[in-house]
Amino acid sequence: MTIQEQFREALRLEEQGNITEALQLYTHILQIDNSYRAALINLGSLYYRMKQFKHALDCFLRALQLKEDYIVLFNIGSLYFRLGEYKKAIITLNQCNTYNPDFFIALLVKGIAFSKLNNYKAALVCFKEVIKKDPSNKVALTAIILLYYEQKNYADALRYLQQYDMYHDSFKYREITSDIILQCAHTNNGELISYSLQKKGFRKFNEYIATIPPTIFKDSKGTIDTKILQLEQEIQKEPTPQAFISLSLCHLFIGNDQTALQYLAKAAKAV
Repeated sequence: MTIQEQFREALRLEEQGNITEALQLYTHILQIDNSYRAALINLGSLYYRMKQFKHALDCFLRALQLKEDYIVLFNIGSLYFRLGEYKKAIITLNQCNTYNPDFFIALLVKGIAFSKLNNYKAALVCFKEVIKKDPSNKVALTAIILLYYEQKNYADALRYLQQYDMYHDSFKYREITSDIILQCAHTNNGELISYSLQKKGFRKFNEYIATIPPTIFKDSKGTIDTKILQLEQEIQKEPTPQAFISLSLCHLFIGNDQTALQYLAKAAKAV
């Protein structure tokens, strides 16, 4: 068989799941012609899938010497990341984005690499660039929300939490969602609830919710559902920021995080 025929056979073996045989044939092809770039790339991909990252890196670096392109650079950057060489990963992923600025996956990995180096400012820049190109990107949105939350920048955390809510189901870190909403509810009620949580020593909002008896939502004005209905009627007459925030907190207490977020957003617009 010619070298091209052997390459096609290796591809066929790979597609059929005969990984070991395909790997042996790619290796044989490269013994005949060590500059056969397509074989180097495919062999590197096989090693990557087998989690033999150093062997994979060697293949992609050899392929890069023959010709530069953004896919090979991305693979090299990802492998440096996998090997814990975050600075090298960032440098390589920068080169990748120079070749293709719209390849946002490289920005995503670069942002995570910056996070690993505790350079959160640079990480935020990368994640925000991802959001510009892919507004619904779940990983980038989650990272931005958590970074802003850890910095106690609740207003920006809320803004991206609302963007997350536009595209996805409820944010999986429910206690963080609850805390952001409470921190952003600048009414006496909101401050009082937040203060009470801290005094009671609850680190997670759902720990607090679990301790509340059902009767807590009943008073002389009726159940929490009655209060929600009353507030909704009040908003129809006069949509004040305080009424929207009160509704947000009511929904927060009964576990409707997404609805709580929506009313908090309306409160900001009503100011």
